[in-house]
Amino acid sequence: MLARLASAAALLTLLTACSSMSEVTSVDKNTYSVTYSSGTQLLTWVEIKNQALQRADQYCQSIGRKLQKPKITSNHATGLGSKRATVTFECGAIPS
Repeated sequence: MLARLASAAALLTLLTACSSMSEVTSVDKNTYSVTYSSGTQLLTWVEIKNQALQRADQYCQSIGRKLQKPKITSNHATGLGSKRATVTFECGAIPS
């Protein structure tokens, strides 16, 4: 029984480790991009897009700005293929 639990935990860890978030990269002046890939995790498109949007928002907050004009693109993968969402966004001034 303990061996089964250990095997299940190892498999879960392996599956979780396969998803990835890219670094936020500068695309243009005040425009950035970030990509989230599901790897082998079974995630919905909503979850994948939300992960990428959340990272974009965190980045803007970390530089004292606000997420603006997010544009989301995806690789349109279906079935068990790895899903990927890319958010291109701006970080604008926070209104006073």
